[in-house]
Amino acid sequence: MEITDNLTMRRNLFFCAVLLIFCLWLPFPQESGNPKILSGIWQGTDRLVLFEKSGEDLDFAVVLRVFYGWYSDRASESRRFEEIRTRDRNDAEGRPAERVSVRCRTVFENPSGNSGVYELELLYPLGGGKTESSVVPVAVIEGKLYLDFLVNPPKTEEYEETVAENGVLRTEKRTRLLRNESNEGFWACASNADGITISPPRIKKEIRSYLVSKSVGEDGTVSDEVYRLRYWASEMDAGDVPATFHDGQSTLSVPKFIRIGNSLYQCTTGRSTKIRNIEKSSSMPVECAYDSDFTICALGKPYLMRVPEGNDRGDLLKIVEESNRRRRDPPKPLFPPAQIDFHWPEIEALEKYNPYTWNRRNIDLGK
Repeated sequence: MEITDNLTMRRNLFFCAVLLIFCLWLPFPQESGNPKILSGIWQGTDRLVLFEKSGEDLDFAVVLRVFYGWYSDRASESRRFEEIRTRDRNDAEGRPAERVSVRCRTVFENPSGNSGVYELELLYPLGGGKTESSVVPVAVIEGKLYLDFLVNPPKTEEYEETVAENGVLRTEKRTRLLRNESNEGFWACASNADGITISPPRIKKEIRSYLVSKSVGEDGTVSDEVYRLRYWASEMDAGDVPATFHDGQSTLSVPKFIRIGNSLYQCTTGRSTKIRNIEKSSSMPVECAYDSDFTICALGKPYLMRVPEGNDRGDLLKIVEESNRRRRDPPKPLFPPAQIDFHWPEIEALEKYNPYTWNRRNIDLGK
């Protein structure tokens, strides 16, 4: 009995610490720019997307693969593209291209530096100098870009480092990210858009988050306990408010509010802090992929894949030109042509005594 009470107390302390770290991490604005992890050309089943740093600006382009992928339409691009190659004039190309600009905000990158979470603020022109803003969160895991993902942000640790400046040694305080050792903790949904599009995307009204804990069986085996939590769109004032639920053995806490881009979600009704109707299972969703540091959990298949040989505007235009140079073989006829055998001697013999044919020949000879 005492061992069970100690385990329950440790679980409650662990989840309180996770909640505190998550609430402290959530409101912090992170650095802006275009990280190397996100830069380059990305390829999907129906589109190509480019993120390229150009001075202080960020070049953003979308190429749509229309007509079952046989034609690449330069649907959205900046004016810098026309300096390299003018747009084609045909029924498939819109004129002019959509001028969608983008701003990138780095939410966090994992300690290994090979994966990260970013928010893309897409500015869609409305005319008259006005724009409409939409935020599209994306996650990159080792060359794969996802639109449906969960995050368990890395913890931080402060340490002191001795540096030499002008021959004088001094101690500076620095912060480093710590790698998560397992998938245990609160996995908050951090995505709610349906695509990187040239028109404002659809935003989800409901999202799902997960709380993962470890349990030790009587035989000493360790298994996962996964709690599935539902969040829905909220118009309340957000705050660092915890929400709790009881699983029969202990009381667990998670954030009541989750903010994704311009949207706010909550998991309890009104001002209540008690969560009801918890779904419990023994594993995360079947089709999920973690980064190397257990900070990002991607759900489903990747939305885009990085093009290894593509990094800038010139490479993108080269891909488009090579794609549009392809020609598809003509379809086979629905009814195969018959092998007709014309009996020309018989035809000529019949026409020999035809008055119309005879007169026609005299006319032709007289010309």
